[in-house]
Amino acid sequence: MSGQPTDPGDIRTSRESSFLADLIREAHREAELNRDRPRWTDALSGNFLAFLQTASRFDVFSFGPISIYVPAVRAVIDEAMEEGRSFGGDYTRFTVLAEEERQRARASELSELHILLAFMKLGEGLPAQVFGELGVSPEAVEEFARQGGSRSAELERLYSPEEAAGYLNVHVETIREWIRTGRLRASRLAGRRALRIKASDLSAVLEPVEPNSGDDESDSA
Repeated sequence: MSGQPTDPGDIRTSRESSFLADLIREAHREAELNRDRPRWTDALSGNFLAFLQTASRFDVFSFGPISIYVPAVRAVIDEAMEEGRSFGGDYTRFTVLAEEERQRARASELSELHILLAFMKLGEGLPAQVFGELGVSPEAVEEFARQGGSRSAELERLYSPEEAAGYLNVHVETIREWIRTGRLRASRLAGRRALRIKASDLSAVLEPVEPNSGDDESDSA
């Protein structure tokens, strides 16, 4: 692509969903904001950013095992553009994959999940870099969706290691040790080294105390 991001409406082959309509508006908004730049970005990266921004809440895109801090992705794109680099990737192939996902699901509309899986299965460009850093497979996302999960249902508070330590009233190094040993699950924000821990995973490290177990309230952590 040259100039502005390709209109995501190119992937529309069926009745337009409300999500796709929002995505198109977001891509147009980005194009307007960046119209004075000689080259905003490649089509795939530009529309990947528009997708994340459309589907995110409080700057975080979350779906099952995926958590992406969207401003970090924008920063990666901006840095690449300042250096004259493009992430590349075949945007046309992405649109084909998105339509294949819709047909495979026998859906009348192209949904957020179809577009997400197309970005993941493409295996090229900026999406490949982001999902590669996360270490999340399309199969894991599909399994989450099959079990009836949704992005809104999965969205929950994320804690930094320091916040998690305060929540559990332990030292932050205890939290980091639990993460290193696998006792506590954590994820990295895409494009950043920062760790985040789901509230449900913090609760999972708490063990019930049986009545008359003899345990006191001393805490050596």
